Amino acid sequence: MISTRNTMRRAGWTIWALIPVAVLAFHFGPGRTLAARETAAARFREAGDLEREAIEAQGRAYQSHLAVIERRRAGFLGSGPSGDGEEVDESLLAAMEVERIAYEEAADRWSETADAYEQVEERLGDEDPRTLDRVRWSKGRAKVRSGAIWDGAADLEALIESRSDDPGDQELARAAREELATAHYFGARLLRLSGEPAAKWRAEVAKARQHFRYLAETARAENGDGALVQGLEDNVERAIDLEQMDKSELEGRPLPRESPRATRGRRPGQGRPGVSPRPPTQRDGRGAGGAGPIGPGW
Repeated sequence: MISTRNTMRRAGWTIWALIPVAVLAFHFGPGRTLAARETAAARFREAGDLEREAIEAQGRAYQSHLAVIERRRAGFLGSGPSGDGEEVDESLLAAMEVERIAYEEAADRWSETADAYEQVEERLGDEDPRTLDRVRWSKGRAKVRSGAIWDGAADLEALIESRSDDPGDQELARAAREELATAHYFGARLLRLSGEPAAKWRAEVAKARQHFRYLAETARAENGDGALVQGLEDNVERAIDLEQMDKSELEGRPLPRESPRATRGRRPGQGRPGVSPRPPTQRDGRGAGGAGPIGPGW
């Protein structure tokens, strides 16, 4: 289970948009009509509502996923309700159908969330780059969780370099890099489970590992909290484990809590032209805070 501290930190980024709706409307210049401002603010609120629904749906899907794993273990051990293997199989099939439906629902809710943020982005235009960046972060994150992993990664890649030394800009860049690393990890795991060639999923593992290592080294250089640094280093180890463990062992482990069950849309290598997913060679030690540990469930 993800730690309370990390959950709170992530929630702070997730629902940042639910508070300054009036501020969003203010950012539209005087050339904009009142109707346009009200439409954007209303869509902003709707995106936040959809995101909350998506988070709840993801939680239900994850619980159904754990139920399937437990059914499989029961069948393997021959410990069904009556010791009848056939009955266990029927129970497993029923649990798998519940899981499939739950993950499809969660993916749809995340897709709707991403669409809502995209509509806010379109209405913002280029008048307020910083607010626009935060909308794009929310959109990219939602895309990844919908299964459109590499579409979301392309959005997040454009945000990993901070606009300035401003702490808010620095923190957004860190949050974007954390989500980008997470996207590559999710993608690598799903590619490997689906039987894709090793070259494809290993490339995604390498990207996840690079970004997680950069986050850990940056947090350590900035004298970050010891538990935070350790959690980030654990993420690096998780990426290494994904590459080295036997596939049969991977199949017996739960999906990451926030991971989709399947991928959709853009595939690896089809990122946005001109944007490099590599961490910078020179680490920027300015600012405070940083991305937090993912926690168990990975």
